Amino acid sequence: MGAFQLNQEELLSFFAVLVRFSVLFSVLPFLGDRMVPTPVKVLLSLSVSVALYPFLVAKGFVKPGEAMVWASSTSGIVGTITLEALFGLAVGFAGRMVFEAVFFAGNLVGQFMGFGIASMYDPHLEAQSQVVAEFQMAMAMLVFLALDGHHIMLQAVTGSYAIVGVGGLGAVELGLGGAFSEKLIQISGEVVRFGVELAAPVAIALFAVNVAFGVMAKAMPQLNVLMLSFAASALIGLLVLMLSLPEFQAVTANMLGKVGESMEAVMRAMAKGT
Repeated sequence: MGAFQLNQEELLSFFAVLVRFSVLFSVLPFLGDRMVPTPVKVLLSLSVSVALYPFLVAKGFVKPGEAMVWASSTSGIVGTITLEALFGLAVGFAGRMVFEAVFFAGNLVGQFMGFGIASMYDPHLEAQSQVVAEFQMAMAMLVFLALDGHHIMLQAVTGSYAIVGVGGLGAVELGLGGAFSEKLIQISGEVVRFGVELAAPVAIALFAVNVAFGVMAKAMPQLNVLMLSFAASALIGLLVLMLSLPEFQAVTANMLGKVGESMEAVMRAMAKGT
């Protein structure tokens, strides 16, 4: 199958594949970061689509003959392309939520350490983030690349066509169905849980520090506890962060190793009932 020898049916199905990959690569972590230039994302999406389209057709995951069914009318084409874009957006969102847990934990730790004022604009997330969050996000990204997470995501995206083919979703399944909604709620709950787990060592240590300073304030009212607590919280927080790096790496690796499973679970929840 040559790149310039596609008939009308193959061209329509290839465009649908390109839309799914394009939306996914614009949302997924690392590949979809704002720091990655838009032309690079477009070229990457096109390259992956051209490379994988013959494989998807050979495996029967994409059937060009079905294109004339959903492409028989303008509404069918618009509806199918829209569903492909929404499907890619939901799956990419599921893959990105794991990094939101690290971001949430970093901001929580930064608040405990008194770094709330020292926030900065994060171009990756287009939001204000704290120094600790930036550090932990960088560590998480290194762990992600060390685990070949980008390959895991690409395998999950390719396997999505075995679960939901082109035009395989109906409007009912994307209309906030029960299984899909429950899965999104479950993923959101796991983000909070993982975030609290990552922030727990610093939170517990700084809680003990605040209790100690509270006792000191009662015992010695003339002591300027407020000024001392800023320096002590930052120092002890950084010390606990350094000592808990192995645990942070282990927990993060466990979380990031489930990226493919989360993406597949969302796909199956969206395909349920088709």
